[in-house]
Amino acid sequence: MIIRILSRLRSLIRLPVAASLAVPLMACHGPIQVHGNEPDPQAVTQIVPGHSTKADVTGLLGSPTSTATFDPDTWYYVSRRMVGSSFSNPTLVSQKVYIVEFDNQGVVKDFQTRLNDAPTIAMITRTTPAPGRELGLMQQLMGNFGRFNESGGGDLGGAGGKPKKE
Repeated sequence: MIIRILSRLRSLIRLPVAASLAVPLMACHGPIQVHGNEPDPQAVTQIVPGHSTKADVTGLLGSPTSTATFDPDTWYYVSRRMVGSSFSNPTLVSQKVYIVEFDNQGVVKDFQTRLNDAPTIAMITRTTPAPGRELGLMQQLMGNFGRFNESGGGDLGGAGGKPKKE
């Protein structure tokens, strides 16, 4: 009789424990996040090189995400889909880049679509030396010792940093 009760009690305890362990693990995989400007696919098909103007493109796609640094007549529309998680950096799932180039009259000269061509940028681990001296621990702790002047106060209450006479 006691063994049955203990067995039943164990099975009743296992379910809440398993559920409480599963909930944090489900939170590790976040939702898909959309960053940038993801235009409507039908609006993209309406852009015709040689015919569409800057006003047409702005009306269909909205403001560009970015323009070229040295050429204001090249517009970029960038959208990224990323999966975020609770404990790590978001992971890139897909990326679309629309590149619109205009001629001098503001008419679309070229229109390109690029998918998933995000370059991998390697981080450089070197450091740039900064001029100045490197202070040791004791120099940092004792660096301001004796550097207080009489006229720089304000905490003494009088004019010019001198204490008030009572």
